[in-house]
Amino acid sequence: MFSPFLLDRYRRIFTEDEIKLLAKPMPKAIRVNTLKIGEEELAARLRDRGFTLEKIPWTRHGYLVKTCPLPLGATPEYLMGYYFIQDPSSMHACEALGPRSRDLVLDMAAAPGGKTTYLAQIMGNQGTVVAIDLSRRRMKSLRSNVSRLGVENVLAVRTNALSVENFGLVFDKILLDAPCTGTGTVHRNREAAIKDRGDVEKCTAVQGALLEAALGVLRDRGVIVYCTCSFLPEENELMVDRLLGRYDLGVEEVEHGEPGLTSWNGRELSPELRKTRRFYPHVHGTQGFFIAKLRLRKS
Repeated sequence: MFSPFLLDRYRRIFTEDEIKLLAKPMPKAIRVNTLKIGEEELAARLRDRGFTLEKIPWTRHGYLVKTCPLPLGATPEYLMGYYFIQDPSSMHACEALGPRSRDLVLDMAAAPGGKTTYLAQIMGNQGTVVAIDLSRRRMKSLRSNVSRLGVENVLAVRTNALSVENFGLVFDKILLDAPCTGTGTVHRNREAAIKDRGDVEKCTAVQGALLEAALGVLRDRGVIVYCTCSFLPEENELMVDRLLGRYDLGVEEVEHGEPGLTSWNGRELSPELRKTRRFYPHVHGTQGFFIAKLRLRKS
């Protein structure tokens, strides 16, 4: 199923039995949009429609949908903006960033808006979230989701994230869910199983450039959360390790998930990378995901 390139890497991370589980289908998850409705009220409404929900204990507002008699995107509750369909690992990236009501926050690859709208929710519709993306089609989806979910503190701008310094702003918090190979999404995207070295090299070049741009607009003591939906160390720990060698960055603990790798292919990495987190389908019931929380100690 997997390309020889991916199999070589996966066999250094997973057992053969675990590799077989990477493509296993998973239940959908939703995030309750507390800007519009309380969790108990929404859960009761969906139960009345025949849904079975299970609270995800390591998220603030996430629920697994165990029984789903209707398409999740076709219920009146969805159309009214009472919930968003979102992977729990993606929710946790926003929670790890921890934006406050007075913060100026940047979402660097924002569309279609799942993380943008959750940041706004965490902030209680206060402060400002600047959400940027280059895709016209995806930005249309972001603006639609912002409106549907009752979000009021988002400034959506279609632009190249590499030019973010042109805004002339310095941000308190930055979220970079970077474009990646998507190897952690093979359970719903079978093309993710055939990625090769060339795909990784293209993605890491973009990821490195975006991180440089982000650090150029992050205030002293500001926080950046870098995440990908990839299993590959080249896009995750190796990327962060390279940054640690170039900037005065502190790695802060992410609460949930498996510790990040501190060695790869015979190379020792910073022991601080244990504070980063990995999410696996067969362990956490999520897409494959990586989260690193970094604080800039000085520019």
